[in-house]
Parts: sequence; C-alpha cells; structure tokens
Amino acid sequence: MILLDRFSTRLRVSLLLGSVTFSFGCAPKPPLHSPGHLSQQEIPAPATEIPPPVLHVPLLPPPEPVTVPEQYTIVVDNVPIEKLLFALAREAKYNIDIHPDVTGNISLNALNQTLVQILERLSQQLDMVYEVSDNYIKIFPDKPIFRVYSVGYVNMARESTSEVSVATQVAKTGSVNVTEGSGGSLEGNNSTTTIKNQATHDLWGRLTQNIKAILLQNSVTTAANVENHIVINPESGTISVLATRKQHEDISRFLDKVVDSVKRQVLIEATVAEVRLNDQYQAGIDWQRIDGDFTYLQQNIAAALSGAPFYAIQYQNKNSKIGDISASVKMLEQFGSVKVLSSPKLMVLNNQTAILKVVDNLVYFTIKVEVAEASLVSGARRVTYETQVNTVPVGLVMAVTPQIGGDDVVTLNIRPTISRVLGFKKDPNPELAEANVISEIPEIQVREIESILKVNHQDIAVIGGLMQDNMEKQTAGVPVLSKLPWVGDLFSYRNDQYTKTELVIFLRPVVVKTASLNGDLQDFQRYLPNVQSPESYAPTGLLP
Repeated sequence: MILLDRFSTRLRVSLLLGSVTFSFGCAPKPPLHSPGHLSQQEIPAPATEIPPPVLHVPLLPPPEPVTVPEQYTIVVDNVPIEKLLFALAREAKYNIDIHPDVTGNISLNALNQTLVQILERLSQQLDMVYEVSDNYIKIFPDKPIFRVYSVGYVNMARESTSEVSVATQVAKTGSVNVTEGSGGSLEGNNSTTTIKNQATHDLWGRLTQNIKAILLQNSVTTAANVENHIVINPESGTISVLATRKQHEDISRFLDKVVDSVKRQVLIEATVAEVRLNDQYQAGIDWQRIDGDFTYLQQNIAAALSGAPFYAIQYQNKNSKIGDISASVKMLEQFGSVKVLSSPKLMVLNNQTAILKVVDNLVYFTIKVEVAEASLVSGARRVTYETQVNTVPVGLVMAVTPQIGGDDVVTLNIRPTISRVLGFKKDPNPELAEANVISEIPEIQVREIESILKVNHQDIAVIGGLMQDNMEKQTAGVPVLSKLPWVGDLFSYRNDQYTKTELVIFLRPVVVKTASLNGDLQDFQRYLPNVQSPESYAPTGLLP
C-alpha cells in the first residue's frame, strides 16, 4: 500500500510537469516589427528648468499694539485761558509756552476728547494758534502771515457779445404823427425782435475781489489797507495773501472750489444734417417712429418759457457705444435722404465762449458812380467810379458757451448759423445802368438758432424743425430751335422740382475729466498715426 501511494504521487507530479511544459511550448511568439507598420513614437518630455526649491515664508510678526491717544474731559465756565492751558498741559504731562498776547476767558464742555481736539476747539473761540511737537505745546496769537497759493490759469480776460435781431419792416407804409398828449409818432409795418448776449470772463479780477471780501470780515483788515494784503501775479499763476490762519482756511477752501470749477472742460460733438423729406413726411420728421434702443424726451414748451423746444435722445444699448451720433443720423434716413453739412467738435473750458468758423468769404463789389455836370469848355460830363470790396461769410459758424455742473449736467448756450448762396441780384442803380455797369450782389440764405438748454453727460440733444421749401426750375430743349421766338416752347421742356428739407442739429456734450489718449480721449486714438520707435524709421537698405 505504501509503494502504490508513492507511485501514484510520482505519476501525478510527472503529468503536471508535462502539462506545464506543453503549455509553454505552445505559447504564440510576438510578431516581428515591420517597417511598414504604424507605430506610436514616444515623444520625449520637453526639457524644463528645475524649479527653485520652495522656501517657507516666515510667519509675520505679531502686530504691535496701537497706541490710543489719551482722552480728557474738561468742563469749565468763564475761566481764563492761561489757567486752562496750564492745567491741561500738567494733566497731559506736556511742556507749554503761552504768548502774553493770548488772553481771554473760555467756556468749554469737552467729554472724552484728545489733546489736539481740545486745542482745536479752543482756537475756534479765541484768536490763537497752537503747535504740538513731541512733548511740547506752543501757543501764540493768530497774527496775519503770508501764504502763497497756486492758481494755474491763463492770464487773459475775455469779453464776448452776440446779438440776434429779426426785423419784418421792409419800408415805411405809413406814419401817424401824434401832436396831442404824448407828442410822439406811430409807424406801421414794424416788428423787431432782438436778443443780446454778453459774457465777461476775468478770473484774476474776480479772484481779487473775492479774496478782498474774505479779508474784510476781520476787524483787523480795513478797506484802506486791504490792497496791501494781496499780491497777485497772473504771469506765474500765484496769489500771495497776508491773512490770519482762520482767513487762510477760508481762502484755501474757496480757491479749491473755484479752481476745480474753472478747469472743467467739455467736448461738444455737433452734427448738422439736412433731411430731404419723402412725400409721406412732408409735415416734418415723425419722432414717434423712434423705437428700439432709443428713448427720447420731447419738450415742446420749456419750463417757464426759459428755453427753446428740443428733443433729447439717449441710446440705451449696453453692448454699444453710448450716444453714438452717427447712429442717430442714420436713423433719419427713413424720413428721406440725409446730407451731413458739418460735424464739428469743440473742446471748451467751463463758462468760456468758443467759436468754430468754417466758411468761404464770398467777395463782391459795390460801385458808386458820380457824374459831374458838363463843362462849358469841353461840353463832356466827368464820370467818377468808386469801387468798394465787401466780403460775406458763407458756411458754418457756431458759437457755444457751456456751464458744467458738479453732477455732469451741461448747460449750453449755442448759436449755430448756416448760410449759403441762393443767387445774385443786379444792383438797380440807374446811374450804373446809364454807365452800362453791372454790379451783382449775392443773395444769402441764413438759417440760425440761438438757444439755452440743459443736456446730461453723453446724452444727445436734437434741435429740429427748421423746414424749408425749395423749387428748382430746369429748362432744356433742342439747340437753336428752342431759342426761336413764339415757337421756341414747342422744341423745349421745363422740369420744375419742389422739395422740402428740414435742418436737424445734434449736440452731444462729453465731460472730459482726463484729457489724454489713455483717458477720456481714447476714442480719438485711432485717428492718429501709430507711434513707432526711432529705429523703425531707418532705411532698410542702409542697414548691414
């Protein structure tokens, strides 16, 4: 039994080894590499620099405790200022010097306030000035001292005057003399409307008057010696003032507000367009058709009749430029053909009048003929001609005066004038006709608006309603035959065109706070040539 078991065990081991050998012998071999096979090449990792070792950031030191200034409570009634200051310095452990001219009684109720706050309140009641340095307090009277202020403004005084006049009188058709009662006369056919504007800008003169008024509030300064307390030098842009500390504080606050106001400036973009109305819009532009991203405000009668009617349009598309005037002009094409007459841009300081003039000076001559009586000797008359040269501007003239508020609301006084030549008229002077001289005088058409209106920053104000009827007569025909009398009309035709146009003026004020290409004027950078380095301008052929 034992031998049989050993034999069976050997047999099982032999069979197991044989099966393992057979399995290894029948395993498939890996395929040989063929140059025609597609294989994925391993791309080596790019060489990179070894990153620097990570350094542990040291911990910040603990914050030092903030020293809170000591606070004091003082309640006194009609106490001499010297005693109060000595007691305050002793309590605060400060050295103190008091000028003998600092006198007076004080009443004060200060609860939990610092030393500087208490001294400031004391200086408001008495004419005294204090200085605190280290462990020392110095008290001296508030006497006038000189201080120099810088006012960077141009040394110029400007005065502008404009006048708009409309008269309907052509000739006197009749007059009635009144001899009883008033003793005057009445004339018919006379109606005149005149608007006169006058603006005077003298900053340095106004500042002198205003500073004098501040100095006269002190009893020390009188009207007789106030001239000696102000030294103004407009060439250097400085003002020197002899005043007390309190007066200097008032003057400093006043100058800060004045300089901030006078240095504000606004960019006024204007577009003058003429719309040749279609047949369905002969009554004018229908502003009710404006929709979409545009909102408008129609003001037919201004508040208290203080301004002219106008339309204010605002573009509310956040994905586009706010208040694009070109988009507003294209909007008018639905009412007819649009012709842009001018698109001026003006940068104007606050309350300064600017004039833009783009005109052609049309020259014409006026001739004066003087005929003397015939002499007895020669029997001929002596004729004298006198010629005078005259010019008339034809084009666009725009005068504007802005006022820029602190809330970026711009008040504009604007006066655009558009003129053009309609034709020429002959001077009917009989002396010229007798001398066989023709003098032609141009006939000028003038369209003008003078108004005051308020517009928000980057909003568009539209002034419209200037409508005009035009008639163009054209005659053409067969040469020679159309000129024959009686029958010439049979060989010619006439083409009369009647059109109606409306003049529209767009105004867009942009308050400029940073006048640079990197600031509010960055939209104009694309119109400038590219700024290149000097090396880029060198000829390439001369380089090695």
